[in-house]
Amino acid sequence: MGQRLQFWLVSHIAAMLVRLVFCTCRVKILRNDLVEKYFNQGRSGIGVTWHRGAIFSLYYFGRIHPAVMISRSKDGEYLARYLKIMGGVPVRGSSSRGGLAALKEMAQYLLEGPARYAATVADGPRGPRYVAKKGMISLAARTGLPLLPLMWSAKRVWVLKNTWDRTMIPKPFATIYFSAGREFRYPPDIKGEAMEAALRELQDELNRVKDELDAISGYQDPA
Repeated sequence: MGQRLQFWLVSHIAAMLVRLVFCTCRVKILRNDLVEKYFNQGRSGIGVTWHRGAIFSLYYFGRIHPAVMISRSKDGEYLARYLKIMGGVPVRGSSSRGGLAALKEMAQYLLEGPARYAATVADGPRGPRYVAKKGMISLAARTGLPLLPLMWSAKRVWVLKNTWDRTMIPKPFATIYFSAGREFRYPPDIKGEAMEAALRELQDELNRVKDELDAISGYQDPA
């Protein structure tokens, strides 16, 4: 009972503080064609990003109710509750625990109706940093939906340097630059060397967009 109360308090207080801070931020979208395609025309898709920007991403995309894979750890419980408050659909699992069941649940969610979205971090839940895993490629292959690298950056951020991913949190009134890479589509039977090549290609594209946005925003990624 005490732990459930702790989860509830922390997630709700965090959500309140996040909304207070993030609502002051200005977001500049650098790929309005994708906004039109996915948000205005309502096409389903799968987003993938790096772990460093997860907190703002969960806030910003909560309005489109994405299914998001979140680990079954204690920290994951906080994130899952936070995501649900923001409007998202938490699906519990990770590359190390419950991943296959979570992918099946996310695939079912995506295919149940139009304008459905899913997302997760490619290098989570424990890294290594900026090293992609196969989960979202498998989900895109299973559903036939496009996989879209998403990224944001800002100069005025707090960086949690003691975290493995160097978590970024925008400061009040920060200007946030948001963009996306090229879409990827995969055959349903992708595996072996083709999967490894797809993984390298996705990782390179995520890093390309990250570096491009960091240069635009003036953010300096800590070592």
